[in-house]
Amino acid sequence: MVFNEKIVDPAELRHVEGKIELYWVYTSGEAGDAFFKKLKDEGKFIAARCKKCGHVYFPPRIYCEFDFGETEFVEVSGKGCVKAFAVANYDTYEKKLEKPEIYAIIEMDGTDGSIVHLLGEVEPEDVEIGMKVEPVLKPKEEREGRITDILYFKPVS
Repeated sequence: MVFNEKIVDPAELRHVEGKIELYWVYTSGEAGDAFFKKLKDEGKFIAARCKKCGHVYFPPRIYCEFDFGETEFVEVSGKGCVKAFAVANYDTYEKKLEKPEIYAIIEMDGTDGSIVHLLGEVEPEDVEIGMKVEPVLKPKEEREGRITDILYFKPVS
């Protein structure tokens, strides 16, 4: 069989035993690099505003998906609003967690975008849709320029 042949009989499919190693390199691009650098160096969040239509992207992008206009980076507060959430009682290995983890979709203030991240300093029964939250970052000397530099989001006091 060659790659341009069409398989119509499932019995012709082959099964490969064992583990197939896959290697890849993910790059965050110019906009992602700018976001993570600002987060690491200054502990601040940036988004990207379209110069044509004003749409504000979070996470930031170089071009607008609506009109292909160029964007410019703008600083945003990092605060947001919980739009949806889920409570995890088990880890990815189906082991019971000592304390439930709360994952939320957080709509970022001043942008048209969202982020999925952990909530902290709040009990699951106290989380509400629409709750205002703010980020808690690692100390500056521990930041690596990764999404994990955001430890969690906590309710705005």
